[in-house]
Amino acid sequence: MKEQLIVGAGLSGLVAGINLTREGYKVTIKDRRPAVGGKLNIPGSEDEIINIGDGTPMNLERMFKYTGIDFSPVAVNLGSVENYLYGKTFHLDFNVGEPTYLVERGPGELSIDRHLYKIAADEGIEFQFNETVRDCEDFPPDTIIATGFSGELWKKLGLPSLPAFNYQAMGTIEHDHTAKVITYFDEFTRDYAFYSQVNGVRGAVLFARGEPLRQKSKDRFREYLADTHGILFDRWHEMGSYLSPPLTWSYPRLFARNFILTGSLSGSIDPFLSFGVHGALVSGKVAAMTVMDRQKGVEEFRKINRAYNAGLLITKLHRKTPMPLLKRATWSVMKAYPLVAPLMGNRLFATLPGYMKVSNSK
Repeated sequence: MKEQLIVGAGLSGLVAGINLTREGYKVTIKDRRPAVGGKLNIPGSEDEIINIGDGTPMNLERMFKYTGIDFSPVAVNLGSVENYLYGKTFHLDFNVGEPTYLVERGPGELSIDRHLYKIAADEGIEFQFNETVRDCEDFPPDTIIATGFSGELWKKLGLPSLPAFNYQAMGTIEHDHTAKVITYFDEFTRDYAFYSQVNGVRGAVLFARGEPLRQKSKDRFREYLADTHGILFDRWHEMGSYLSPPLTWSYPRLFARNFILTGSLSGSIDPFLSFGVHGALVSGKVAAMTVMDRQKGVEEFRKINRAYNAGLLITKLHRKTPMPLLKRATWSVMKAYPLVAPLMGNRLFATLPGYMKVSNSK
């Protein structure tokens, strides 16, 4: 029986492991945490438990066919999202052709992390938790590296990266279990902030790539949450600098040295809004494919990231456009959305890694 090592028990590592196990491989997954969906260990967030909803466009039926995994038990339909954009409010209803969901992230029984872990355990995958990997010299060739935003292996593998910073609060909510997402675009960051809740867990995140968040920005975001929706958290914490894919034309990439990359480490993440769930699931499948047939995996990786350059161009324009012009352009786009969305259908999410590939798969 062929053996396969996977480092990282996040979404992409679990999808890769499940697919390889079903192909007859003996899979071992190492992870630095004590359990799937367990505590963070990024500086500033040590021992914090992830409790948050993660939004993602996803065609559940086609994703099942593509990955061999049914995500419908843990995907909660998200029919709309509220947007606070540079002082104006826009309520956006998704069209039928744009299926969008919230998935719970963390250790909860309804989280997508636990869902994948249960399937992986039932398939016979061996897990080695509390395995902090700081070097990769002893890994066998074609080891799948799925360590997400954790910094050590980015540097060890010589991968380019971009520092990123989060200011966040997470917890539970008892009186309202509805799926909800609120996004905030304002001058406090050239990225954005959001609030989400699903299955009784909730969280708020303000993040910035490239430079640390200013105290003024953090204060303003908390005020926005309180003033617009009466959303308050008892405790906030700042995640120290972690690493994210660089905003360069040379990413994404499938290999580093003689190892296979997947998930955010491979750059299979939307460069504009940093949507990561869809790319993680699809790139996990591609990583497994690459182990079995290298050339086929290379071709498939290219296909799932075909729209990356278009997404990167949008990102660079957004980050460089003067703020007065950016505000007017953003408002115009949101006003046009009800007219444009029905015409574009699922092409609205074309820059999401693997979205068009999965949606058009048979």
